[in-house]
Amino acid sequence: MASPHIITTLIADDHTLVRRGFVQILSLYPEFSVAAEVGNGRDAVEQAKALRPRLVMMDLNMPELNGIEATRLIKKFDPSITVVVVSAYQDDGFVQQVYYCGANGYLLKTADPDLLRSSLMKAVDSDSFVCPHLAPEHLRVLIHPAQSEERTPQQLINQLTTREREIIQLIAEAKSHQQIADQLNISVRTVDTHHNNILHKLDVHDSVALVTFAIKHRLVVL
Repeated sequence: MASPHIITTLIADDHTLVRRGFVQILSLYPEFSVAAEVGNGRDAVEQAKALRPRLVMMDLNMPELNGIEATRLIKKFDPSITVVVVSAYQDDGFVQQVYYCGANGYLLKTADPDLLRSSLMKAVDSDSFVCPHLAPEHLRVLIHPAQSEERTPQQLINQLTTREREIIQLIAEAKSHQQIADQLNISVRTVDTHHNNILHKLDVHDSVALVTFAIKHRLVVL
Protein backbone atom coordinates (compact mmCIF):
# COMPACT_ATOMS: atom_id res chain seq x y z
CA MET A 1 0.00 0.00 0.00
CA ALA A 2 1.28 3.45 -0.91
CA SER A 3 2.22 5.85 1.87
CA PRO A 4 -0.60 8.28 2.71
CA HIS A 5 1.93 11.04 2.01
CA ILE A 6 2.56 9.82 -1.53
CA ILE A 7 0.27 11.22 -4.22
CA THR A 8 -0.66 8.21 -6.33
CA THR A 9 -1.34 9.52 -9.81
CA LEU A 10 -3.20 8.39 -12.91
CA ILE A 11 -2.15 10.10 -16.15
CA ALA A 12 -4.70 10.30 -18.97
CA ASP A 13 -3.55 11.66 -22.34
CA ASP A 14 -3.95 10.27 -25.84
CA HIS A 15 -0.35 11.11 -26.81
CA THR A 16 2.18 8.53 -25.63
CA LEU A 17 5.07 11.01 -25.64
CA VAL A 18 3.11 13.45 -23.46
CA ARG A 19 2.24 10.69 -20.96
CA ARG A 20 5.84 9.53 -20.78
CA GLY A 21 6.97 13.13 -20.38
CA PHE A 22 4.67 13.56 -17.36
CA VAL A 23 5.95 10.28 -15.92
CA GLN A 24 9.53 11.55 -16.22
CA ILE A 25 8.67 14.92 -14.67
CA LEU A 26 6.82 13.40 -11.71
CA SER A 27 9.69 10.97 -11.13
CA LEU A 28 11.79 14.01 -10.18
CA TYR A 29 9.59 14.62 -7.14
CA PRO A 30 9.33 12.08 -4.28
CA GLU A 31 5.78 13.23 -3.45
CA PHE A 32 4.36 11.53 -6.56
CA SER A 33 3.98 7.93 -7.65
CA VAL A 34 2.46 7.16 -11.06
CA ALA A 35 -0.01 4.28 -10.66
CA ALA A 36 -1.00 4.00 -14.33
CA GLU A 37 -1.26 5.85 -17.62
CA VAL A 38 -4.11 5.61 -20.14
CA GLY A 39 -4.81 6.95 -23.63
CA ASN A 40 -8.55 7.63 -23.66
CA GLY A 41 -11.30 9.01 -21.46
CA ARG A 42 -13.17 5.75 -21.03
CA ASP A 43 -10.06 3.99 -19.71
CA ALA A 44 -9.38 6.95 -17.43
CA VAL A 45 -12.74 6.44 -15.75
CA GLU A 46 -12.29 2.66 -15.47
CA GLN A 47 -8.77 2.92 -14.05
CA ALA A 48 -9.79 5.65 -11.61
CA LYS A 49 -12.52 3.38 -10.30
CA ALA A 50 -10.18 0.38 -10.10
CA LEU A 51 -7.11 2.12 -8.61
CA ARG A 52 -8.69 5.03 -6.69
CA PRO A 53 -5.63 7.28 -7.12
CA ARG A 54 -5.35 10.47 -5.12
CA LEU A 55 -4.79 12.44 -8.33
CA VAL A 56 -5.80 12.19 -11.98
CA MET A 57 -4.00 14.32 -14.55
CA MET A 58 -6.56 14.63 -17.35
CA ASP A 59 -6.17 15.74 -20.96
CA LEU A 60 -9.16 17.41 -22.64
CA ASN A 61 -9.11 16.07 -26.18
CA MET A 62 -9.20 12.25 -26.02
CA PRO A 63 -11.00 9.48 -27.90
CA GLU A 64 -13.89 7.43 -26.47
CA LEU A 65 -14.78 10.14 -23.93
CA ASN A 66 -13.46 13.68 -23.71
CA GLY A 67 -11.69 14.88 -20.59
CA ILE A 68 -14.61 16.98 -19.40
CA GLU A 69 -17.01 14.05 -19.28
CA ALA A 70 -14.36 11.65 -17.95
CA THR A 71 -13.76 14.12 -15.12
CA ARG A 72 -17.47 14.36 -14.40
CA LEU A 73 -17.82 10.58 -14.15
CA ILE A 74 -14.76 10.20 -11.92
CA LYS A 75 -15.95 12.91 -9.53
CA LYS A 76 -19.42 11.40 -9.48
CA PHE A 77 -17.89 8.03 -8.54
CA ASP A 78 -15.57 9.42 -5.86
CA PRO A 79 -15.47 13.18 -5.14
CA SER A 80 -12.34 12.70 -3.03
CA ILE A 81 -10.25 11.89 -6.13
CA THR A 82 -8.49 15.07 -7.21
CA VAL A 83 -8.78 15.67 -10.95
CA VAL A 84 -6.65 18.32 -12.62
CA VAL A 85 -7.03 18.99 -16.32
CA VAL A 86 -3.69 19.59 -18.05
CA SER A 87 -4.36 20.99 -21.49
CA ALA A 88 -2.87 22.83 -24.44
CA TYR A 89 -6.02 24.97 -24.69
CA GLN A 90 -5.60 28.40 -23.09
CA ASP A 91 -9.33 29.05 -23.26
CA ASP A 92 -11.61 30.58 -20.63
CA GLY A 93 -14.58 28.54 -21.87
CA PHE A 94 -12.82 25.26 -21.19
CA VAL A 95 -11.71 26.47 -17.76
CA GLN A 96 -15.34 27.23 -16.95
CA GLN A 97 -16.62 23.85 -18.16
CA VAL A 98 -13.86 22.01 -16.30
CA TYR A 99 -14.79 23.84 -13.10
CA TYR A 100 -18.49 23.02 -13.45
CA CYS A 101 -17.78 19.35 -14.09
CA GLY A 102 -16.12 19.15 -10.68
CA ALA A 103 -12.42 19.33 -11.51
CA ASN A 104 -9.98 20.67 -8.96
CA GLY A 105 -7.80 22.63 -11.35
CA TYR A 106 -6.78 23.55 -14.88
CA LEU A 107 -3.12 23.70 -15.90
CA LEU A 108 -1.46 24.45 -19.20
CA LYS A 109 0.97 22.03 -20.79
CA THR A 110 3.35 24.95 -21.20
CA ALA A 111 3.82 25.17 -17.39
CA ASP A 112 7.33 24.50 -16.16
CA PRO A 113 7.90 21.39 -14.00
CA ASP A 114 8.11 23.23 -10.69
CA LEU A 115 4.84 25.08 -11.35
CA LEU A 116 3.26 21.79 -12.37
CA ARG A 117 4.42 20.18 -9.11
CA SER A 118 3.29 23.01 -6.85
CA SER A 119 -0.07 23.37 -8.60
CA LEU A 120 -0.82 19.65 -8.43
CA MET A 121 0.06 19.56 -4.74
CA LYS A 122 -2.13 22.61 -4.06
CA ALA A 123 -5.04 20.96 -5.88
CA VAL A 124 -4.65 17.82 -3.77
CA ASP A 125 -4.24 19.63 -0.46
CA SER A 126 -6.75 22.49 -0.73
CA ASP A 127 -10.37 23.10 -1.62
CA SER A 128 -9.62 25.95 -4.02
CA PHE A 129 -9.78 25.59 -7.81
CA VAL A 130 -6.22 25.84 -9.10
CA CYS A 131 -5.64 27.73 -12.34
CA PRO A 132 -2.31 29.59 -12.16
CA HIS A 133 -2.37 31.12 -15.64
CA LEU A 134 -5.43 33.27 -14.83
CA ALA A 135 -5.45 36.25 -12.49
CA PRO A 136 -7.45 35.44 -9.31
CA GLU A 137 -10.07 38.14 -9.93
CA HIS A 138 -10.60 37.03 -13.53
CA LEU A 139 -10.94 33.42 -12.41
CA ARG A 140 -13.46 34.39 -9.72
CA VAL A 141 -15.66 36.21 -12.23
CA LEU A 142 -15.33 33.32 -14.69
CA ILE A 143 -16.50 30.60 -12.32
CA HIS A 144 -18.94 32.76 -10.31
CA PRO A 145 -20.61 35.00 -12.91
CA ALA A 146 -23.05 37.71 -11.90
CA GLN A 147 -26.62 36.53 -11.49
CA SER A 148 -29.35 37.63 -13.87
CA GLU A 149 -33.04 36.89 -14.26
CA GLU A 150 -32.49 35.21 -17.63
CA ARG A 151 -31.12 31.69 -17.70
CA THR A 152 -27.46 31.70 -18.65
CA PRO A 153 -25.94 29.23 -21.13
CA GLN A 154 -24.25 27.49 -18.20
CA GLN A 155 -27.58 27.01 -16.44
CA LEU A 156 -28.91 25.40 -19.62
CA ILE A 157 -25.83 23.18 -19.83
CA ASN A 158 -26.17 22.15 -16.20
CA GLN A 159 -29.50 20.48 -17.03
CA LEU A 160 -27.81 17.91 -19.28
CA THR A 161 -27.23 14.33 -18.22
CA THR A 162 -23.93 12.54 -18.77
CA ARG A 163 -25.47 10.49 -21.59
CA GLU A 164 -26.76 13.64 -23.28
CA ARG A 165 -23.30 15.19 -23.07
CA GLU A 166 -21.78 12.09 -24.66
CA ILE A 167 -24.28 12.31 -27.51
CA ILE A 168 -23.57 16.02 -28.06
CA GLN A 169 -19.86 15.21 -28.42
CA LEU A 170 -20.61 12.51 -30.99
CA ILE A 171 -23.02 14.74 -32.92
CA ALA A 172 -20.29 17.41 -33.02
CA GLU A 173 -17.97 14.75 -34.46
CA ALA A 174 -20.51 14.36 -37.33
CA LYS A 175 -21.60 10.88 -36.25
CA SER A 176 -24.99 9.74 -37.52
CA HIS A 177 -27.68 8.59 -35.10
CA GLN A 178 -27.02 5.02 -36.22
CA GLN A 179 -23.30 5.37 -35.53
CA ILE A 180 -24.03 6.90 -32.13
CA ALA A 181 -26.41 4.06 -31.30
CA ASP A 182 -23.80 1.47 -32.29
CA GLN A 183 -21.03 3.16 -30.28
CA LEU A 184 -23.12 3.59 -27.13
CA ASN A 185 -24.91 0.23 -27.50
CA ILE A 186 -28.37 1.79 -27.46
CA SER A 187 -31.18 1.94 -30.03
CA VAL A 188 -31.50 4.61 -32.70
CA ARG A 189 -34.88 5.48 -31.20
CA THR A 190 -33.21 6.15 -27.86
CA VAL A 191 -30.67 8.40 -29.59
CA ASP A 192 -33.54 10.27 -31.25
CA THR A 193 -35.21 10.78 -27.86
CA HIS A 194 -31.98 12.05 -26.29
CA HIS A 195 -31.45 14.36 -29.26
CA ASN A 196 -34.90 15.90 -28.87
CA ASN A 197 -34.40 16.31 -25.12
CA ILE A 198 -31.06 18.03 -25.72
CA LEU A 199 -32.57 20.50 -28.18
CA HIS A 200 -35.31 21.33 -25.67
CA LYS A 201 -32.94 21.76 -22.72
CA LEU A 202 -30.54 23.99 -24.63
CA ASP A 203 -33.33 25.91 -26.36
CA VAL A 204 -31.99 25.26 -29.86
CA HIS A 205 -33.95 24.03 -32.85
CA ASP A 206 -31.71 21.72 -34.89
CA SER A 207 -28.39 19.91 -34.91
CA VAL A 208 -26.54 22.78 -36.61
CA ALA A 209 -27.61 25.19 -33.87
CA LEU A 210 -26.79 22.55 -31.26
CA VAL A 211 -23.24 22.06 -32.52
CA THR A 212 -22.75 25.83 -32.81
CA PHE A 213 -23.89 26.25 -29.19
CA ALA A 214 -21.71 23.36 -27.98
CA ILE A 215 -18.58 24.70 -29.67
CA LYS A 216 -19.19 28.29 -28.57
CA HIS A 217 -19.62 27.30 -24.92
CA ARG A 218 -16.87 24.66 -24.95
CA LEU A 219 -19.26 21.84 -24.24
CA VAL A 220 -17.35 19.65 -26.71
CA VAL A 221 -13.69 19.15 -27.50
CA LEU A 222 -12.84 18.84 -31.19
